[in-house]
Amino acid sequence: MARALIGCRLAVDAGTKTRVVATVVECEAYLGRDDPASHAFRGATPRAAIMFGEPGHLYVYLSRGIHHCANVVTEAGGTAGAVLLRAASIDEGEERIRRRRGDRVEAAALLRGPGNLTRGLGLTLADNAMDLCDPVARMYVAAGDGAAPPVVTSVRVGVSTATDRPLRFMWRGHPAVSAPWPWAKEKGPDQAGPSY
Repeated sequence: MARALIGCRLAVDAGTKTRVVATVVECEAYLGRDDPASHAFRGATPRAAIMFGEPGHLYVYLSRGIHHCANVVTEAGGTAGAVLLRAASIDEGEERIRRRRGDRVEAAALLRGPGNLTRGLGLTLADNAMDLCDPVARMYVAAGDGAAPPVVTSVRVGVSTATDRPLRFMWRGHPAVSAPWPWAKEKGPDQAGPSY
């Protein structure tokens, strides 16, 4: 499911003056009870219970007491699993995102990184358990436009356990993807990754 989310569109506050639309360019999969890096590894705790619910819902948590992280619950009810939204590119509403993120941030970096993504989209703990398949929900996930983007994988970023699993999915070469870029190790001037 994580690979399929690359290129999908996140529509926030549709039908309002604060509408924002962004395309997912980076995410990470967390495999529930089989994954020591997953919040669901120890079972359906109060925080992780949403991961055991029906797929297509939003799981929001506060990381290190500093920033929110947003995940899409992906597995059938009773089986935990979620995909962390790590980065997105802006399709509509850049000025609204800049009000939340600041005027000095480069456009490609406005939704780069899970904390910046939630801040830019205005997502908080109040949005936890939202049905992302409901077109009238505050945030709705829709299929992307056009052909499937080129996707590359790497190990996840910022985890201290299960560090060898290739569960990070990225739109290859997209400037909104966060570092490190696996393609930066390849030879050739067009393979060095985004330049800012």
